[in-house]
Amino acid sequence: MIMKWYLSRHFQRTAGILVLAVLLAALPARLFAADSYDFPHKVLDLSIVFSPGGALDAAARVLAGEAEPLLGQAIVPRNEAGGGGMPGVAKLAAARPDGYSLAAAVSNALIYIPHRNKAPYKPLADVEPVLAFGQAAPLLVVAPGSPYADIDAFFAASREHKGELRIGVPGLGTPSHIALAMMSKHDPSLTWRFVPFGGPGEAETALLGGHVDAAASGALPRIKNGQLRPLMVLAGSRLPALPDVPALADRGFADPGRGDSLFVLLAPGGTPETTLDKLEAAFTRAAQSEAFLRALEGWSVAPALKSRAETKAFLAEAWRAESAILAELGLTAQPATRPE
Repeated sequence: MIMKWYLSRHFQRTAGILVLAVLLAALPARLFAADSYDFPHKVLDLSIVFSPGGALDAAARVLAGEAEPLLGQAIVPRNEAGGGGMPGVAKLAAARPDGYSLAAAVSNALIYIPHRNKAPYKPLADVEPVLAFGQAAPLLVVAPGSPYADIDAFFAASREHKGELRIGVPGLGTPSHIALAMMSKHDPSLTWRFVPFGGPGEAETALLGGHVDAAASGALPRIKNGQLRPLMVLAGSRLPALPDVPALADRGFADPGRGDSLFVLLAPGGTPETTLDKLEAAFTRAAQSEAFLRALEGWSVAPALKSRAETKAFLAEAWRAESAILAELGLTAQPATRPE
């Protein structure tokens, strides 16, 4: 009798624990986020969605370093390159929304790429912008020993060897790839073989190793020290640092827009508002620091500080504009991903 009573009580206790575990597992992850009143109380993780050596990597690392003393915690940057930033953003979207997981990305991972590919996240819902901190203007560059002295020589060779010249790009769907693809769309005599890499640094290394004929880059330091020769700014206007290098408009090409080339700091969707406020305040001050602004001067990136609200509005408008442009070009009738 005693044994029967013991087994009954043991079964009830075990069943109760199992039921509690099931109920806890069913609760939204955001309920387990650390209380935002003591945020941050541990190290923050910063994923940089391009490979080392490029403009995003350089800018994000300096930004994180400037934000550390303001937050009172270390920020550990790591590179998660590939797929134009989609894998890195997807990982962030699935992370715990407590403010300790962040990502530095280019807005094309939220705009162009989800239009053309089924993304494992809703770009305007599953991640939350903290702020925008730069606007890229990529360059088409060649090695110093290249036979192409300027963009006109490169265009002439492209027309003579149609589809044979190789251009290294920091991922398919990145701003530089979009600009070059749209040039080819508007002028079918210009066709190239695009070779995707994990970031601008990898594309530049391949160029200097002779594996591609040209590359999309933002490396002003390598240009200034003679390691790379710039042919064209892949944006609508020239760069003040390179006033003699023509832009798209100088050769009759339309600017593909700025919606795909904004540097953004992201948190997982569902991160508490008070935590986002603290992150925005710290990183805004960091983006105004002399060290950060000096870092941008070394790359083809303009300061473009936008608040959280401004960045959200910018991305929503960029999504609508991208849909119209891609439909007009016949590239995408309907976005492959729902934005929210």
